Amino acid sequence: MTLRLRGTFAPNPRVAPLLDGTVTPQGIEVGWTTGEPGDLHSMHLRDGAYDVFEFSISNYIVTTERTNPLWDWLMLPVFTTKATLGLNTVVNTSSGIASGADLRGTRFGIPDYTMTAALWFRAQLAELWDIASGQIEWFIGRQGEESHGRQMGFESRPPKGVSLIWAGAGDLNRMLQDGRLDASFPAGGSPIDTSTGAVAPLFPDRGRRFTADYHASAGFLPVNHAVLVRRSLVEAEPWCVEALLTAFEESKQESYRRDARNRGVFRADNHNSLDNVSNNDDIRWQNATFGDDPFAYGLAANRMMLATAARQSRLDGLTEEVWDFENFIPESLLAS
Repeated sequence: MTLRLRGTFAPNPRVAPLLDGTVTPQGIEVGWTTGEPGDLHSMHLRDGAYDVFEFSISNYIVTTERTNPLWDWLMLPVFTTKATLGLNTVVNTSSGIASGADLRGTRFGIPDYTMTAALWFRAQLAELWDIASGQIEWFIGRQGEESHGRQMGFESRPPKGVSLIWAGAGDLNRMLQDGRLDASFPAGGSPIDTSTGAVAPLFPDRGRRFTADYHASAGFLPVNHAVLVRRSLVEAEPWCVEALLTAFEESKQESYRRDARNRGVFRADNHNSLDNVSNNDDIRWQNATFGDDPFAYGLAANRMMLATAARQSRLDGLTEEVWDFENFIPESLLAS
């Protein structure tokens, strides 16, 4: 009998063969819903209604310390995107910021403090320049339920040792333009107007060197989202997680056959686009720098990355303890 599941995923070339039906998990039929990742993640925090879905790693780590029964999820070691939104950082041209090393003591605008891209940007600043999250003043741009940090209670219970200011609608762009912010990176719901002449990219090479330096130092590339499944599903149908992991791997390999640039880690020039291809024309350099398959799945290939994410979440004040990720991966996948 076929197991029928409900799933969600944002458009992504490495998952496209799974969503379009070219690849199917053995014994499973998934009805997929697609959309913008921020909207989907808000829905999962609010409703907890889907069986298998893409979700922010940073937000997931936070939920594991909460007792909300809607958030009782396990993680598959499947990581289909890299955390590259921070590479879109722009700075006020009067701020004196010439590189990431100059961000200590600045006022920085981000869509959401809890978002995975922000967690990894802070981890990269710490690794490369020893800048701690508490040494920057963070201004949050997402409004209402768009902010996953608000949904998880951080507006009323802010992280200890960190300065968070909840900005109004459109404030991040206005404050960056007039110099009340020194730097910011955009994302859905928090756009930045780069046509005014008052702002300039922090990374003129679109973050290639920054990313390569972090990879060389840390030994991995930061990933953006994980794949989660309902714990109750795993308990009832434990075989399904291996079938899903296999299907995600087959989908990735099919995407590589469709276009070699799907091996690239960088997003498109339009920060709201999830189509990696147009920003990955330097694929030979990427493969030489990051390896032929920078999207390796399984726990063994991602253990160091997950341990760093767990440690950074604690340093950022998002969690009380360092996340023990092995307790949140299905037992049959611990050897993957």
